[in-house]
Amino acid sequence: MKVLRPSFILGCGLLYYCVVARYPPLDTGKYLIGLFILCFCAGILLFGIPKADRITPKYLAISFLPWVLAVLFVVNGLLDNSNEVRHPTVVVESHYYRGPTSVIVRSWRPGETTVTLYVSSWAPFFLQGEPVTVAVKPGALGIYMD
Repeated sequence: MKVLRPSFILGCGLLYYCVVARYPPLDTGKYLIGLFILCFCAGILLFGIPKADRITPKYLAISFLPWVLAVLFVVNGLLDNSNEVRHPTVVVESHYYRGPTSVIVRSWRPGETTVTLYVSSWAPFFLQGEPVTVAVKPGALGIYMD
């Protein structure tokens, strides 16, 4: 058990990096909420196990869950050979944090008014009303990336 718990925590960190920084999906916020809930529940199961218990395939699967999910996002980005589609839009709002920056833009998708995009913290400042172009790729596994 001593190895599974740190492995799980490192995998959660890698998963966060893959989703937010390296291969961000178009709806990053929705993915992060879903993945957080999934990893939180898995973590409760894994950390609720007494340290004296032996390692079973179930515990092993739980500890490697974030690693498998991170690989899913990496594969989605690396194997995507499609052309990107560019959508001109306008910045509605931007929020700057220490980690990823969120930029809310007017949506180009039918039925939506805005889309929240997460960009690296080193990205330039986006001003309200500024025109921007969002490049979107469908991803090899169908997880749209911006």
